[in-house]
Formats: sequence, structure tokens, C-alpha cells
Amino acid sequence: MMALEGIVSRIRYYHGKRDYVLTDGKGEYTFFTDTVLHMGSCVALEGEMAVGGLRAEKAEIVTGEKERGILENVRSNIREGTNLPKEPALVKDEVIRMLWPALSATALELIIAKRLGRSVMLRFHGDADGICGAFAITSVLPCKAFQQNSAIYSVKDALRDIQAIGQESRPLIVLLDLGSSDGCAEGLGLLRAGGLDCIIIDHHPFSRKDDSRIVNPFSFSDNASKYTAGYLACEIAHICGLEMAKAEALAKVACSGDKSDIIQNGLEDAKKAMVLDFLASHVSFGNNLDFYKKVMEKDELFSSIAQQADDSIREAAGKAISRMKKSETGQLTIITFPLEGIVIKGEWPPSSKITTRVYDILRAESPDKPILCIGYTERSIILRLTESAALLGLSANDLAERVKKSMADFVEGGGGHVKAGAVRAKEGFAKEVVNEIIREAQAAASGIRR
Repeated sequence: MMALEGIVSRIRYYHGKRDYVLTDGKGEYTFFTDTVLHMGSCVALEGEMAVGGLRAEKAEIVTGEKERGILENVRSNIREGTNLPKEPALVKDEVIRMLWPALSATALELIIAKRLGRSVMLRFHGDADGICGAFAITSVLPCKAFQQNSAIYSVKDALRDIQAIGQESRPLIVLLDLGSSDGCAEGLGLLRAGGLDCIIIDHHPFSRKDDSRIVNPFSFSDNASKYTAGYLACEIAHICGLEMAKAEALAKVACSGDKSDIIQNGLEDAKKAMVLDFLASHVSFGNNLDFYKKVMEKDELFSSIAQQADDSIREAAGKAISRMKKSETGQLTIITFPLEGIVIKGEWPPSSKITTRVYDILRAESPDKPILCIGYTERSIILRLTESAALLGLSANDLAERVKKSMADFVEGGGGHVKAGAVRAKEGFAKEVVNEIIREAQAAASGIRR
């Protein structure tokens, strides 16, 4: 007679019957029983070995305190039996070395989730950075993956996800390239109340730096946006077993999409990032990863989309440049241009891509000049800062946060990174908000606190 305790990690169906796989964290055991079990069930077995596995004479579902003890024992066995790398593979600077314990711990949680057959939902931000990170995570962890085009995880999002997987086996939500900002606190609180675990892999500034669920380089640096969420996901996926070449290739595209130089990337990476951004702008919801993969694998389709996307941005940027206004305060040059009539809501290119292209042109013309570039529509205001402007003490995220407070009646939201950000103005007040951003930037560049 053989006795086992553990978690049902897989169920296999064949010819109207089912067999189960139980893990105790050290190994996996196939068993047969007439008792109906579900994924994630904590089970105590007694039985005899037979052809194909253990024939269970007794299969008892364990609950309560004993279940918690068995689950922790299984998790402990997995931790002890898992050999993780000792250092990061893709980037090895001081910030990532400080973040390494969090990256390793998150990778281990994903490994445990896979071994336990947990129900995992991945929500990734709908841009090249988020998509590449999602490619990496889904390569090492079976999960349901869905695109989200907002960096805010709202109460509505939480209620949707609680309904979707709240009743499944030990549910886990992974938020990628979103979720850490203060605007997400209510939604995350609902997840906890609903009994769902949550892991956040992000690179947006946040204040809850004691929250162990958040993997974010801003825990250790105030200039951390260049460590993109897609790159962090690739580092985590590599710990989980993703081949180095694949992890590095995805990380290059992720970084290129967010204009990060932590990993050297080239023109082909930039083209891939642009195509992913183009596709994401046309697909607003749902599980799009398979679609994205197919497009990237078809050379003729990929090239056609890349050409169309680039031509559209170049044409729009040319129109924007013809409308530019320039002002100078000390070393800082501020460039503004309206995008009304250039940007069409819901169509490519979006205001962010046009503003970034203008910014790239200006930066190429004056690579060492501190520049704040502002493109705006009736409601959206896009901010781009050069590295030399950031060295003056300016931050796009700080500018967005300041106008959110100083113009609370006219601003609906905003945020971002040090060198890139956005503000959402109430209709009809975009120019007033732009003027306030300019005043805040001029004050910051002059060393004056307003």
C-alpha cells in the first residue's frame, strides 16, 4: 500500500475516463480514482501501483488547516528542488542587481504556478514592450493572455477578472507593463478581496514600494523607466527556462519600442516594434498573441505593414513639424505643436507615435540639447524629454503629476516615465494644460519650485 499527499496538477481525459497527476513538489504521480477531483485539489491518496500509475483505493480531498500545510510543503519542495541562476543574464548593472532578488522570486512563483497547474491570467499592455513581454511569459507558463490598452487596472477590470477566473484553481493574475501606479490601488484591492493572487511586472513610477507583489525598477532608482516591463519579463522568463537567444531577441524589440538603450538594439528591432505597435493600435481587446506571431513570421505581410506604418508616421510628423512653436528657458528648448486634423481617433498613427517621430528628428539634429517636445490634440498631451533635459532635473511623469494637482478641474489623468509621459485633459482645455506644463517645465529648468 502506497500513501501520497499533494496537489492535483493535471487531469487527462480519454475514452470517457480521466486520470490525474498529483505533485508533492518532488515528483509527479499518475493515479486513477472514481472520486471526481478538480485541478488544484489537495488530495491524500492510498493505493497500489498498477499499469500506468497508482490505483487509488482511497482519494480524500483535504481542506482547512491540513490543506494549507500540504500546500506549503509542496511549495517548499518545489523551491528546494529548483536551481535558479545566480545573476541576471541580459542586463547586469547595479539597478538590476538590486532588483535581482525580486526577479528571481517572481520567476520561482511562476515555476510553482506551472507545477501546481494554477489558473493564470496574463494581462499585458497593448504596445511592443508589453507584447514582447507577453511572448516571453507565455513561452514558459501556460496561461490565458489578454491585451489591455490602459496602464490603469481599474475596478471594472478587477470585477471582470474575478468573474472570469475567480472560481478556478488557485487563480493568479499577472499584470505586465501596467498595474503599479496609484490609480490601480482600488482594482488591486478588489482582487485581494476576491481571493486572487496578483503579480505586477512594470516600469511605471509608483509609491507603494513596500509592496512585494510589484516587480519594478523604481523600487531602487528614480530614473528607471528604461528598464522596460518587456525586458523584465524576458529576464524572468529566462530564469524559468526560456532560451537565452529568444529572451534576448524579444528584449531588444521591447526596449526598442520604448526607446530604451539598456540592451543594444538596431533598425530591425525598431521595425519589429513599430509593426507590433501598429497591429496593437488596430486590435483593441482579446487574445491577440497568436495573431501577432503569425504576422511577424510572414515576411511579405510584415514588410508591407512596416512600410505602411512608417510612411504614415513620416507624413504625419512632417505636418506636425510645419506647426511647431519654440521657446527657450536657459538651456531648455520647449517645442509644441497641435495635432488636430493630423490625428484621427482610433486610427494609425496615434499622437504618441507622431510626437515621438518629431522628437527623434529634433534629437538627431541637436543630440546634446535639452529638449521638451509636446504634441497635443483636443484632449491628449504627449510629452517627450531628451536625456540632457532629464539631467536638468525634468521628468515627464513629474510634469504630469504636477498639472494633475494644479489643474485638477481640467485634467482627467496622466503619468508616465522620466523621458516620456502623457496627460489627459478635459475637452476644450488642452491648450491651457499645455501652457501650465510649459510653465512647470520652465520653473523646473530654472531651479524654481512652483
